[in-house]
Amino acid sequence: MTAAPRPLPFPLPPVEEVLSRTRAEALSALRAAGWRPWAVPIGLDAEGRRVLNVDLSEPDVSWGEEGEVVAVAHLEADRAGKVMLLEVTAAVPVPAEQVAAALLGEPGPARLGGNAEAREWVWGPETGGGGAVAGEPVRLWICAERAYGDRLWAVASVVRR
Repeated sequence: MTAAPRPLPFPLPPVEEVLSRTRAEALSALRAAGWRPWAVPIGLDAEGRRVLNVDLSEPDVSWGEEGEVVAVAHLEADRAGKVMLLEVTAAVPVPAEQVAAALLGEPGPARLGGNAEAREWVWGPETGGGGAVAGEPVRLWICAERAYGDRLWAVASVVRR
């Protein structure tokens, strides 16, 4: 008997509600899922910033209880203002397959890579999986790094042809 997978520690809207949408629409989808606008918590120290990749890009939204940030998300848009990239970083381990299912529905098989220090999963055109938004394929790259307690780092992006 297989145990049911634990629910994700944060909700994710389907990727079609975020990618190829305006920034306002994408943020609205994340907020509707319960994410809130990013504000640096008073107690976020240097280690917490490093785990959440806050030093690499300024998050747009965060998930967590008051004062505790479990995950952050960052959006990047093209020149036309359409969101082409969603980056989610979680301070806790999260099964990559569950993230893929939340974002892509039925993502198909992943290409696995990395080693014990940093494991990687890729769904997209190169794996015959992934999804599509507005007729364009979507690639989902996920990494779990041992140095940061297997925290999740996921990037979903539109693959332009």
